[in-house]
Amino acid sequence: MRTVITTDRLVLRQPTLGDAKTISRLLSDKAIVRMTASIPYPFCMLSAEFWIMQTLANWDRDVSHSYIITDGKNIIGDISLFNAKDGSKELGYWIGKPYWGKGYASESAKAIIAESFDSLDIPHIDAGYFDDNPASGHILGKLGFVSKNEFSHLYSIGRGTSARGIELRLHRKSAMKMQNTNA
Repeated sequence: MRTVITTDRLVLRQPTLGDAKTISRLLSDKAIVRMTASIPYPFCMLSAEFWIMQTLANWDRDVSHSYIITDGKNIIGDISLFNAKDGSKELGYWIGKPYWGKGYASESAKAIIAESFDSLDIPHIDAGYFDDNPASGHILGKLGFVSKNEFSHLYSIGRGTSARGIELRLHRKSAMKMQNTNA
């Protein structure tokens, strides 16, 4: 996977320690954190620094590929492709609240999906969202993800409890069809 991916409006890149202050500020919003499984609340500066160092180590070990989403200047959020427990690849993302509703999640996800299928020999990408986050479900549906007819009861560190999750899958063939249709 490339370390920098560009779209019409966005630059997806590896995080740097210089990003910690902005990441900490964006993730100090419980509305964002509670929709993730692994981000604690509050997300202090030390948490951001640790997350960045862990993310870079995970790149080196090919465990995950996490990209900071920027508009070339401002940090908007993060999108990651990571190894799931069953060995498959899974997509996850968060967008800072000031940037909600501007299509950044869809645009960055299209880019990382294309990069993933171009770079990796994988049959599909999985994703999931919490039942009380229909906006994320809508985004994933627009990207071609379909229900696996599975639900999870996933613990969210930010919530401090478990919540019902909906599990989705995007098959390589479906992604390629959508990419050719949008070309």
